[in-house]
Amino acid sequence: MPELKAVSTAARLGSLSRAANVLHITQPALSRRIAEAEKSVGVVLFERLPRGVKATEACLAFLRHAEIALTSIDEGIDAALQMQSDKVHSLSIGLLEVLCDDTLTKCCREVLTSFVGSSISFSVSSWSSDISADLTSGKIKLGLRYRKDSSPQLESIWIADDPVIVVCASSHPLAKNSEVTVEELEQVQWVGAPMAIDRTSDNYDEGLRFLGFEGWKTMEVSTIHARTKLSEAGFGVALIRRACVVDQLEAGSLVELSTPLSLSIPIFLAWRRGAYLGRMADKLISELRGAYTNARL
Repeated sequence: MPELKAVSTAARLGSLSRAANVLHITQPALSRRIAEAEKSVGVVLFERLPRGVKATEACLAFLRHAEIALTSIDEGIDAALQMQSDKVHSLSIGLLEVLCDDTLTKCCREVLTSFVGSSISFSVSSWSSDISADLTSGKIKLGLRYRKDSSPQLESIWIADDPVIVVCASSHPLAKNSEVTVEELEQVQWVGAPMAIDRTSDNYDEGLRFLGFEGWKTMEVSTIHARTKLSEAGFGVALIRRACVVDQLEAGSLVELSTPLSLSIPIFLAWRRGAYLGRMADKLISELRGAYTNARL
């Protein structure tokens, strides 16, 4: 395990001296560990540069698998420590930006109240695929994402169905319509894409074509705050999570349109298959399921 951590840290930092400092060992000791790893694997893992080191393609291929094993070992140690003592470790959570709301933060505060001295760290992403990648690599322990990931490396539990609606400013011409057709929506300006809040492709235009929205008038606006403000100011209609615009709907600055494009997207909490979750994670799962059931989604 020391050799694997040496390779992983050096590859991530691109510097033997910095990696040695992070691991609290001398640089010669780090070099010996890397040499042992290269001997065991049977390939050269690093290219020595005038300034620092660069992981070889063989090293990157090795780490894609080896870091999963390293994460499993760390989780095993964490599980053993929690079984032998009352020590509470930190909990790392990855989530979509759109799901960072009062419901989530209140649940996390409740967990911290129950486990005095513990801590929770957050990693916020724009896409569910990034959440899954961070779970698989061991960067985070729990991930809150849209839809279930079918990867055999992950397990997940349904939390809630999340309404996503089409909104516009109260002054918008469509605001007075009791029903809005897809044909009408195709003719107006959109703030962001008229599709579910998640990525179907790395390429924006390709994603529009894939879902049948090629030719629609759209602005490439991904953040919820910007979608809300621009649609509220009358610059177009937007597909947005209802929970993010409750105040604007109640104040009347935004109007929910009755349209076939409105939908509900399932929220799932995911973790790496076989990972030891611990009591903190179990508590958070319980809090989230209860809170989202009672929340105004």
